[in-house]
Amino acid sequence: MDKPIQLSVIIPTLNEAAHVEALIDSIIRIDDCVKEIFIVDGGSTDATRDKVLKISAQNPNIHLLKNPDRYVSQGFNRAFQASKGRYISLVGAHAIYPKNYFSTCISAIEKGECEAAGGFLLHRGHGLVGSAIAQGMASQFGVGNTAFRTIPQKMYVESVAFAVYDRQIFEKVGLFDEALIRNQDDEFHYRLNQAGLRILMLPELETVYFVRPSLAKLFQQYEQYGFYKPLVFKKVRRSIRLRHLAPAFFVLYIMSLPLALLSPIWALPMVLYLSLDLWFSLRAKLPFRAKLVCMAVYPTLHLAYGWGFLRGLWHWNTKKA
Repeated sequence: MDKPIQLSVIIPTLNEAAHVEALIDSIIRIDDCVKEIFIVDGGSTDATRDKVLKISAQNPNIHLLKNPDRYVSQGFNRAFQASKGRYISLVGAHAIYPKNYFSTCISAIEKGECEAAGGFLLHRGHGLVGSAIAQGMASQFGVGNTAFRTIPQKMYVESVAFAVYDRQIFEKVGLFDEALIRNQDDEFHYRLNQAGLRILMLPELETVYFVRPSLAKLFQQYEQYGFYKPLVFKKVRRSIRLRHLAPAFFVLYIMSLPLALLSPIWALPMVLYLSLDLWFSLRAKLPFRAKLVCMAVYPTLHLAYGWGFLRGLWHWNTKKA
């Protein structure tokens, strides 16, 4: 008699032919819990689907689902409806998970410590620019006090990456919000917090996360994060924090800098910012040339998120979500 499915792992993909076989193999090898894997494909134009179908023909617990809506929220919800696991995990295709990831998270939930659990991100990048971006995304100057990126301590958190969830929580707070293309997991986690449910970060579960390879792609990523954040706040108002607003104020300040021609004192905040940028970049444990690139990473993070936030603030308050 087959054992019941303990865990359903949901993996959104798009054009991952070069990595999908190794990805599935790595997920299978994490722990020995009975799991099913859903590859939710957002319309790949390469060989991703063919490779998954070939693997699934040999393993009945691996499933390929089409996601005509393309985005993570719709894909997750579609896979959830088809899943059978007592626990649900949404994982990213561009990360490496420790061997005991799922079992440790499930253990914390079963002990009554939390209703969802995840690990701490170790940011990694390729080359000079990638290593500088990884440094910026792991710095409190770069991303604020986002715990799962910057504070490797066991604690209850507002949000965590690549969480494992008790299936029952979806009956209490619903599924992912399909209006959100970015920040969908943050919005879901804020709803968990609002419902009194706990998310636990386990720092021993160090998950390697591969950052964007260029400043242009980093800008695009964080501009989208910023753009959808006001919609998250519109839906879950208690989630607003100062770190979410600071980049938008920074962009508004940059736009006001011509006032420094009238009063030089108006330039003092910029002098302070550039001093902090220099300080955090030079103290990073990076080669000197990467430190110089790091000086461009911090403004990229802040300006991209801030500009996206201001655009989103206008967009989501002049249109119905």
